[in-house]
Amino acid sequence: MRLWTTAAVSLLTALVYFATRFYASRREFRKLQRENLNTVMHNVMWKIAREHFPGGLYYLYLWPFSATILIVCNAHAASQVEHLNLGKPKSVVGPIDTIAGGPSLLTQEGSEWKRWRRLFSKGFSAKHLLSLAPGIAEEVAVFRDLLVSKCRDTGCSEMFQIEEMTVRMTLDVIARVVMDKRLHYQVRDNPLAAALRSSVEWTSWRGQLNPFATLSIRPLVHWRNSRTMNRYIGQEIDKRFSESKLGSKTSSSTGDQSKSVLSLLINDLLGEADSTDPSGHIKPDIKTAMCSQVRGFLLGGHDSSSGALTYCYLLLARHRTAHIRLLAEHDAVFGKNYSNALAHIQADPHKLNQLSYTAAFIKEALRLFPPAGGMQQGRPGVFLVDEEGRRFPTENCGIWTVSQGIHYQERYWVKPEAFLPERWLVGPEDPLYAGGPRTKGAWRPFEQGPRNCIGQTLVMLELKIALVLTAREIDVVPAYEEWDALHVKDDKIIKTVNGNRAYQEEKIAAHPADGFPVRVVLRSKKAGDGSSRPMHV
Repeated sequence: MRLWTTAAVSLLTALVYFATRFYASRREFRKLQRENLNTVMHNVMWKIAREHFPGGLYYLYLWPFSATILIVCNAHAASQVEHLNLGKPKSVVGPIDTIAGGPSLLTQEGSEWKRWRRLFSKGFSAKHLLSLAPGIAEEVAVFRDLLVSKCRDTGCSEMFQIEEMTVRMTLDVIARVVMDKRLHYQVRDNPLAAALRSSVEWTSWRGQLNPFATLSIRPLVHWRNSRTMNRYIGQEIDKRFSESKLGSKTSSSTGDQSKSVLSLLINDLLGEADSTDPSGHIKPDIKTAMCSQVRGFLLGGHDSSSGALTYCYLLLARHRTAHIRLLAEHDAVFGKNYSNALAHIQADPHKLNQLSYTAAFIKEALRLFPPAGGMQQGRPGVFLVDEEGRRFPTENCGIWTVSQGIHYQERYWVKPEAFLPERWLVGPEDPLYAGGPRTKGAWRPFEQGPRNCIGQTLVMLELKIALVLTAREIDVVPAYEEWDALHVKDDKIIKTVNGNRAYQEEKIAAHPADGFPVRVVLRSKKAGDGSSRPMHV
């Protein structure tokens, strides 16, 4: 009897809470409507802004699934957001902190964020990352070898989902950069990588809506994964700390003193009196914070790079002229014998800075397929103002800067839906020019302002290396028709977005649908003479 009474009281409490929140949310939404501001329910596609709200600002009402969201598809307003020093909503902070094991640069605010951003800025500088390019290239070379091995016998692979391979490769890369640790995740399972991906899969972004979420085994899974990750990362912290403290000249992978992001961080922490105890060891709270930061880098550093690389391959397959020009640039910088590319990068990483067209290709790919947008929490007294002077209150609203909604607008870009790497290379006299006042603040794959992505230089470098080591030797050919023939029922409509079958699916960052099914073709087998003739679809 007591159990039934408890259940009834719990249910009644939940219903009262729901009704109260529903009424409050509807009241807030009606207030926005009375102020004649743009309000839309149940649709967050960027097309809404283009077709119905040309100003690029509108409210999205999703109760009970979410609080009201102010959608920002306007570069002028997005630039305001980046300077308002707004925190992230609890619905974002909670899941990310769960995966990272605590606050990280992804979610920290105020003085703590400034401190850790300063400490990590040296390790993620363009100059330092270029010095790590040989190690990055070594990890990418494993990826290249695995792709080639898939088609060694006939010159063409079977159909497979390449996303799993890109995820494993980018995890190997970010671990190498941050910890100077080779996970070898591309060739065998690794406990750190497995625990991280398990935590991502078990993380609920909607758990606050489900009163029974805490009754699942999810907390136990996260506890186990967290212990695994902290144990693994903690051992690497101890190794790097010992090297830095003792001035060791050995490293886990290179034979020289480690230049990892973690090693630079520890060197700086050793100069801070409050980071070590009297015996000279890192304080437990500092070590815990370092583990969370590393986990945050592993999370953000692999997911966005993986998705971006798959879209680079998609665009290479679709655009013959761009493909040929990219290959010609690689021949000019690294020589026509593509098998020597790895040695060239390791001997002189600065050659990567000569890849102006490749950089433009990547930037245009990121414009068309941005990995993520930005989400902040509004607050009382804070308004966004559009070009016409209309004020949009942010109180009780999430603020979602939709990068794609800005990247696809004609007010900022000439032919916004066209793939034109040239827009990043032409001068101000050309209408395509992407560096003038028209496009100011309108390229946002990594967001902008003080809280832009600290790893964006690494992403660009990693993508350059991946294209240099693979694009001249193989063609990655999308195989969606073949995939759909095997996996889609006859009576099911195959979904496309804006005519694109490889539409973006939201994970941590955006990825191509269905893991991007492809076939890989050796160009030398196809051409018959070793020439660089790309295959296109």
